Amino acid sequence: MSKPNRILVVDDEQHNLDLLEAMLESLGYHSVLARDGDEALSLLTPEIDLVLLDVMLPGIDGYETARRIREHPEYGYLPIIMVTALKEREDKLRAAEAGANDFISKPIEKVELRIRVASLLKMKEAQDIVRRHRAELEETVTKRTAALRESEERFRTVFEAAQDSIFLKNTDLQYTHVNPAMLRLLDVSIDDIAAKTDDDLFPEEPSRKIRDLELRVLAGQSIETEQTIVANHVPMTISCARVPMRNSLGEVIGICGIARDVTERRVKDVERTDQADEYPSEAMRSTLKQIRLAAGTDALVLFLGESGSGKDYLAWYLHDHSNRADGPFFSINCAALAPELAESELFGHESGAFTGSRGRKRGLLELAEGGTLLLNEIGDLLPQLQAKLLTFLDTQSFTRVGGEKNVSVNARIVAATNRDLEREAELGSFRKDLFYRLNVFSIRVPPLRERIEDLPLIVRNLSESLAEKMGLQEIPVIDGHALTTLRNYHWPGNVRELRNVMERALILCRNDRIGVNDINLIGKVDCEDSLVEDSSFSINLTAGMSMTDVLQEAKTWMVSEGLRLSGGSVKDASALLGISRDQMKYLMKTLRVRR
Repeated sequence: MSKPNRILVVDDEQHNLDLLEAMLESLGYHSVLARDGDEALSLLTPEIDLVLLDVMLPGIDGYETARRIREHPEYGYLPIIMVTALKEREDKLRAAEAGANDFISKPIEKVELRIRVASLLKMKEAQDIVRRHRAELEETVTKRTAALRESEERFRTVFEAAQDSIFLKNTDLQYTHVNPAMLRLLDVSIDDIAAKTDDDLFPEEPSRKIRDLELRVLAGQSIETEQTIVANHVPMTISCARVPMRNSLGEVIGICGIARDVTERRVKDVERTDQADEYPSEAMRSTLKQIRLAAGTDALVLFLGESGSGKDYLAWYLHDHSNRADGPFFSINCAALAPELAESELFGHESGAFTGSRGRKRGLLELAEGGTLLLNEIGDLLPQLQAKLLTFLDTQSFTRVGGEKNVSVNARIVAATNRDLEREAELGSFRKDLFYRLNVFSIRVPPLRERIEDLPLIVRNLSESLAEKMGLQEIPVIDGHALTTLRNYHWPGNVRELRNVMERALILCRNDRIGVNDINLIGKVDCEDSLVEDSSFSINLTAGMSMTDVLQEAKTWMVSEGLRLSGGSVKDASALLGISRDQMKYLMKTLRVRR
């Protein structure tokens, strides 16, 4: 049961106090008695629920007592009933100004007292509830404000000290906050970047790509990318994760990004040469011309050619000459995909999608955001994945394994195969609709035997690359006999087989020169006769011909033949003749020998 309400009764006459005490007790209330205003103020406690206050008091009167109660910092909320024998309107107005809630006239009737007291106590009870809720709310707000302040301080500490570059943008894609690591990454001051967009910081094409990507983030998608940008004339490859920031209503209010400079990692991961344009063969020059045409578009390219002919290298070449060159390049061999993991490798999976899947994994399609994905040996792609790939090619979106949400990706697909896909589509072993979708821009890659003129250049590039990998101090050169042996071989394994042959030759050679004995070929042909036939030289001595003239003709023939055997490469020809490049250039100039 709740305890009775306590009422403070203030009157200077004892018989009035006794009368009011008895009356209140009969109504179920406890009384606290006071003979004047000062005593009444001293008796105020949290247990007092109402004040019944006489006007005529010794010392401070009832009006002043009421005013002081109202001004009290703890009990100013107490309801006050003024008890008076006066009925003039001015007296009631004065009592209201002092803070009285109600009035009751003498002589006091019990029914009137019960009604007025009960009414004010209900009012006080409601006010107590409101006051208690307000106090709880203020306490909650205070705690949450303190927690928020602590969280902000913790976030600021992490934000400022983080080694990764962190930035925040608003819905207008303006930078609102950047940490010191971001300023160091871009080599700018806070004034250079605050309230700016990427249009103000980067060239038109990279900033356009960033803007298109971040509009997708503002639409609610989280995106991780790898992109090369130029800051202060220095190219950098940046790996960046962008996620939408939301308010308490779930509305997107901006973007949070975390970026990292991975330039060194990308340089180490890339193994390719930039000498494709130097190939002398007409077959390869024609192929490269087609690739450069395709590179100017986002068209799907299908490379057709024998195994080992360099389709993956040409896919790199296409990527490097496209407007996606600043994005990532990924390659996957469809023939090597394990059936149970193939879909996850390409499209990724959600946590718990299958036994052993812990956490969300991004597939190669997502990793290739803004760049290129090569599907090598696509003729071996599993049938169940062909339909999903076709859907992606049509919509540029997919769902991860075990997921429900569509993921949009801006990646270019390049495919390669050594199979006759058209024939396999007719036989039903490859989807016809996927073949027609892939066959937008087909490029045939010539086998090595059809471009044997390129062999000296390819040998030189392979020697340099392999020697670096093997940690050789000097790059061995290949002599004329060995080079002719390579030129006269039929190369069923194409460039891949040549690479293996050169790697073995670099291991076997005892000095700085690769000879015929270091070359190991399957079904090796005897090239000695062809070498003698191709490299013979004779001269008829005539009257008046000096030794200088003979030597001059011999030198001219040797320089010309060296250039012929090396496919026009001055470097390889000089190595073949055992002289320096400077000597070779001098002889070509003085003997008037052209490539």
